[in-house]
Amino acid sequence: MNAELEVCAAAFFRIKGKNVVTEQEFTMSVAFDNKWMSVKEANQLMKVLVSEGILTRSNGYLKPAKDLSAAHVPIAYRPSEELRKSLAGTSEEKAPAAAPEPPADIFMELIDVAVANGLPKGKFVAESNIVKKRLGVETCVAALLLLRDNGIDIERYKDRVYAQVLGK
Repeated sequence: MNAELEVCAAAFFRIKGKNVVTEQEFTMSVAFDNKWMSVKEANQLMKVLVSEGILTRSNGYLKPAKDLSAAHVPIAYRPSEELRKSLAGTSEEKAPAAAPEPPADIFMELIDVAVANGLPKGKFVAESNIVKKRLGVETCVAALLLLRDNGIDIERYKDRVYAQVLGK
């Protein structure tokens, strides 16, 4: 497992293009930029990498404890399922694993609402993704904003989107 942890750390820093990151930057990049795992798992990964001596932590910053440039990182590397499961197993509390993306049901419903109101499906989905990336919000939130901006009443969807974003 230690070898894969080194590869994981090497892949992260190569993708990032720098040798020092904040703890929050590590967690958010692993979860949202790389889409490797949930924020909770990314936080656990950070803790494991530090405890295994692969990364060092100092004043809220993380950096490799040794030179990781020799590590062989496969093209399009993603942490293995075994590594992700082991991270879930090292968590102090055993909570149900949160999906990295919210379930698509409300988003699909919002697409249907957009189409029913004359918005082309492809354009709506593409614009939702642009808004999601620009604002850093969930896809369903971006879709809701687009509906509102196109003059469509979103009152009946707000609570469900809010609950979905919070994972309830």
